[in-house]
Parts: sequence; structure tokens; C-alpha cells
Amino acid sequence: RTGTTAALWAKRLELEAYKKGATKPQTELLSKQPKDSHINISLPVASDPVVRSQYLNFRGGLRFGKLLEDIDAFAGNVAFLHCDDARSDTTQHTLVTACVDRVDVMRPITLHTEDLVLQGCASWAGRSSLEISVKLHRAESMEAVLKGSVVFVSVGGDGKGVAINPVVPESEEDHANFKAGGLANEKRRQDRKTSLRTQHPSEDETMLLHKVMMDSSKQGEGLKIGETMLQTTELMQPQEKNRSGKIFGGFLMREA
Repeated sequence: RTGTTAALWAKRLELEAYKKGATKPQTELLSKQPKDSHINISLPVASDPVVRSQYLNFRGGLRFGKLLEDIDAFAGNVAFLHCDDARSDTTQHTLVTACVDRVDVMRPITLHTEDLVLQGCASWAGRSSLEISVKLHRAESMEAVLKGSVVFVSVGGDGKGVAINPVVPESEEDHANFKAGGLANEKRRQDRKTSLRTQHPSEDETMLLHKVMMDSSKQGEGLKIGETMLQTTELMQPQEKNRSGKIFGGFLMREA
């Protein structure tokens, strides 16, 4: 763990403390604006050698997986703030990372020039799923170096989705992010419907696969797709579990 992830988890414990002993599920949903869940934290990678050492690789550059761990923990705290109903008698939501929808690196992320700032907020919500928009920018120049979106789902003890607070956009940027989040959610839904895990290839896809096979056979001997597959087994240590006792999503992203 980086000190940032550890601090985020400690803050989450602090935020959740007032719900200890609660037994009732949330029944009244609260409309929340993105600013209600907005968080920003500093990553003093340039000014603090101790912090910088937590992200350094052997070449002196960034261990990107460590940053992904921070982003996952950070987005989890944002999701909690959005789903929180400020009532001590209702149970907290169990939020799981459904996917990292995208991560766009727009500039080289350096550790020696400027400190970094991580900021984010809830930008879109469906019935039980929630998109968190995350941005990493340089502390002094305010130049954005990374943008991303992380999707969380609130689940109950039966594994089914639990209704969460809706997002009500306010500013022009909020509306743009909300629209983009809805389009991204619809694309994920369509991708699930057309996935090879749920249906066979279409006629066009079958013809394309046949063409690829025939073209490759004309080029002589080659490697079968299966021969390019790599597989590894990771031992899951207790230190890598999240607060729900499952594998920390940030750890999986780092290993991947």
C-alpha cells in the first residue's frame, strides 16, 4: 500500500463510524449534485522524497500500478460520499468496483517536477451503478495529466443491486459528464448483450474470422492464437484484501 491508499482507507473508516450498529436499509433516496461528493487530495511526489519513493520504479519513473491502486481507493471514498444518506440508523452501502471504464494519460506523469493533485466526484448514477470521474493534474500549473472513470455497483447480501442516490448535474460541465456517463453505461449494456459469452458470432464476424484464418494460412506456418496465451497464478495475501474482505480491486489492476 502507498501512504495515500492507507490514508484513504483510514478516512473511509472515520466516515463510516457513525453508522456502526445500524440495521435498517436506506429507503429514502437523496438527490445529490457532483459537488456533494467532490474530493481532492495532494500527492507530494516532487516535494516529499518519502512519498516519491513509494511510486518509483527501478528506472526512476512512475509505477503506474501504484497510481491505479490510489485511484481505486480514492474513487471508493467518492462513491461512499455520494451514497451516504447522513442517517446513523441505516446501513452503509456495500460498494464494489465494477470496472475501470477508461483511463486516458494525456501527458507524461513525472515525479520530480511538480506535486500532483487527484480530484474526483460522482458524475453519473443509474439505479444501482455509479460512475466516478477522476482527474490527475499538476499542482502548480494545473495541467491535467490523466483522466479516468471508475464504475461502482451497490450490492446487497443476495448479490443483487441496491438502489443508490441519483446524481443531479448542476453546472455545464456536470451536464456534459452526466451525458457521457449515460452513453458509456449504454455502451457497456450493449457490449454485454453482444458478448461472445452470451451469443454466437454474427454472420459478418464469422466471415471475418474465416478470412483471417485463410489469409494467415497463405503466409505459411505461424502461431495459433492459443499458443500466445499467458497465464499466471497469484497468491492472495491477507494484506491485499479490501474492507469487505474481498480482493482489493486496485491490487488486481496493479498486477494486470
